[in-house]
Amino acid sequence: MSDKINWKEAMKPLLKKYKGKKHPLDYENTYQLLVCVVLSAQDSDKHINEISPKFFEAYPNLESLSRASEESLFKYIGKV
Repeated sequence: MSDKINWKEAMKPLLKKYKGKKHPLDYENTYQLLVCVVLSAQDSDKHINEISPKFFEAYPNLESLSRASEESLFKYIGKV
């Protein structure tokens, strides 16, 4: 018996179930999805969707986020 998992086959039921369904987090690109997923691990998707527009206005890309200070980030995510 092989211990290897055939991930292509293993993922088929999930892909079938969720294909075409909208993700509960609002995002426009991979950067935004990454940030939203990290934040949503600590809070509800609803709250993350409420705070993310202002966050992404202030930090529109990974480069701007990388230059952010803890204090400046706290303004946007302090209640998460």
